[in-house]
Amino acid sequence: MSWGLALALGGAACEDVRVVIGTLPPEPPVYAPERPRFSAPEKIAALSDDVARDEDPTLTGDLLEIHFMSERGASQDIWISRRADLDAPWETPTVELAEKLNTDINEDTPAISNDGLRLWFFRNSEPQTGIWMSERASRGDPWGAPVYVDALNPGHDGGTQAMNAHVDLPELRAVVGLNGPETKGWDLAIASRDSTEDEWGEFVPIAELNDEGDQLAPFLFDDGRQLLFRSGDDLFWARRLATNEPFEAPEPLEELNAPDARENDPYLSPDGSVVFFSSERSGGSDIYEARRVAP
Repeated sequence: MSWGLALALGGAACEDVRVVIGTLPPEPPVYAPERPRFSAPEKIAALSDDVARDEDPTLTGDLLEIHFMSERGASQDIWISRRADLDAPWETPTVELAEKLNTDINEDTPAISNDGLRLWFFRNSEPQTGIWMSERASRGDPWGAPVYVDALNPGHDGGTQAMNAHVDLPELRAVVGLNGPETKGWDLAIASRDSTEDEWGEFVPIAELNDEGDQLAPFLFDDGRQLLFRSGDDLFWARRLATNEPFEAPEPLEELNAPDARENDPYLSPDGSVVFFSSERSGGSDIYEARRVAP
């Protein structure tokens, strides 16, 4: 809008100097992403077992390596599959590549870093049940011995359990599900840090998304402004206009949710073009994918 405002600067030396402020530039539009929409999901047959549960898919940023939980062994373990390129089929999943990640007790809900060199996962190991992390020097190296991540297990000594950790693309925000004396069930909470060299800050409940049911399997993207997660048996999407603002009311990902079946564990590719998740729509629990479509 034009203010047509002339400011006269006082003082004897500049009494004839006048500054005219003209039309202000238009304000930039408010960033408000639309809900992502996807094609009909398809089961990834090469990764699915007809008898065992297969869940918790997480992929490297190039989408050539996938880690997931499977019960096709003696316990819940982390299995790995690779493919040569995006058009190639997935190789037969193996548990041997994750030898140091798995024990006789349960491991699940893995979340791998974009470069594939760090992996966070849940281990049901007393007295340190919760989020563990493993590292490897390169994609061709085996995973190292995992360590318990105290900062990602807030309130553990007071009876609070952390699960389903997801660390975002720049590794500056971590989202988990928490269950303890101060939660309503499984609740979502988020922690942040200024750089990857810093310690994680305190977890803050995402109160506006938590209800009396269970909220789990968070996947945070778009610099912390968009979130996929499971509530009850369905997958939801939520957005916030800035990271210092609350999330708006979540919307169900209707095209991914099947009636009378549980959907879980969403993973969205870095370019947003494909989502991987697990579903019980086939009678067991298998891994599915769906392609992004135009709104």
